[in-house]
Amino acid sequence: MNRNRRAFAGNNKPFVFGGIYRTRDKKLRQNRQLRKSMLPKNALMALNEVKGVTISDFTIDSNTDGGFTAVVTVNSNQYEGKGTSKMTAKNAACEKAWRDFIIAKMTPKPPRIHQVEMGSEPMDINEDEADAPDDDLPMLNLASFAIYKLFAEWEREGYVVPEMHPSANAAQQAGGDAGTPVPPVPKEPKKPPVRTELPSGWETMHPATILCIMRPGLNYVDYGSSGDKTNGMQHLGIMVDNQEFHANGRSKKIARRNVAVKVCNSLFGTNFTYSDTT
Repeated sequence: MNRNRRAFAGNNKPFVFGGIYRTRDKKLRQNRQLRKSMLPKNALMALNEVKGVTISDFTIDSNTDGGFTAVVTVNSNQYEGKGTSKMTAKNAACEKAWRDFIIAKMTPKPPRIHQVEMGSEPMDINEDEADAPDDDLPMLNLASFAIYKLFAEWEREGYVVPEMHPSANAAQQAGGDAGTPVPPVPKEPKKPPVRTELPSGWETMHPATILCIMRPGLNYVDYGSSGDKTNGMQHLGIMVDNQEFHANGRSKKIARRNVAVKVCNSLFGTNFTYSDTT
């Protein structure tokens, strides 16, 4: 025991916990593999890659009030989706089909019962455990779709989401030397989508929330206050669809709501009432 202690004390090299480093390297490899496998995929892509799913009869029609309506048949069931473009309408329809497919896969199946004759009396045998089918929930596709939805939500809020897998031959495509590092070209920010239809149940929603849904990425402008502390008013404004809107309120919160009321009533046909304005 003492000999081992002296040998350890006389060793100037740090003691390396090999197991810890092996575990860390293993996690890094796993994370690398997951990043290669979990590419963002929309509902149509996710459905196409799953066995047992048949997609047919895609129809897309223009709406009289703008936008498009897509109808898709998946496994003999029809799904309808609407969007501001043909692609968004198609993905909206496919997302409903994907939702039903995943929920059906996750729903527990009733146990199979059969009877075994023992003398003259039948006896029920539960084979829920013995004959349980393999778990065929497409987790990789589900995770890829979840990543796609998350990134799409961030982009609607005005954020630029970089590619998960930058092209390895980006330098060659740009005409540069393969051995010379080329700085990545930043993606041009995507413009937030413009919705044409109010969300369902808009009557019970806050006007500022509706404005955020219909025109994401907007910023209110604070024009200061007027009056004294008792009767002071806050002034806010916002630019929407190349139009400027202003409103007042006894607090910034109320002024912000009144600005949203003015925008929603003017552009989206709502009938909200103003509060605490002059």
